[in-house]
Amino acid sequence: VSLQESADRIAAAALGADPELPLILLGHSGPSGLGSEASAPCGRDWKPPACDWGDQDLAIAIQQIRRQRPLPLVVFGHMHHALKRGQGERLSFCRDRAGTAYLNTACVPRHGTDAEGRPLRHFSWVEFEGAQLVHASHRWYGLAGQLHYEERLFQADDVVIGPDPRAASLIPC
Repeated sequence: VSLQESADRIAAAALGADPELPLILLGHSGPSGLGSEASAPCGRDWKPPACDWGDQDLAIAIQQIRRQRPLPLVVFGHMHHALKRGQGERLSFCRDRAGTAYLNTACVPRHGTDAEGRPLRHFSWVEFEGAQLVHASHRWYGLAGQLHYEERLFQADDVVIGPDPRAASLIPC
């Protein structure tokens, strides 16, 4: 399958979705075009030099889809949040100029414990109002389903100029 054929298949599947609902693309890896630094959402961090390791076919499909309908969210994983060799953390949420949000859900390990020894499970969380993405976060829940921590990545009613300092810290719930 060629790059263009793969992009066409992705776009055709997405454009077959109910137009009354917000369109969310789910991919194993994210698209190319989100940055070439190791800490970019799809940046290569496991060997130098850092580069854009996103999927080109997904990037082409996103362009095709947006010509016909809005695309508020692309969700993917594969690129772990913690970078190799102690290089820090990967950017796990961003929005492009067209308004599409990209959420990397690859929190590894997904199971862990907090400083109090409580077992936690990671989930990525999004909320929509109509067709608009209004919230995105990483959340850590206890085994009984109680929310213990939230890392807020996006909130539609926030006006933030520059990096959101809350995106780098956990908010106890």
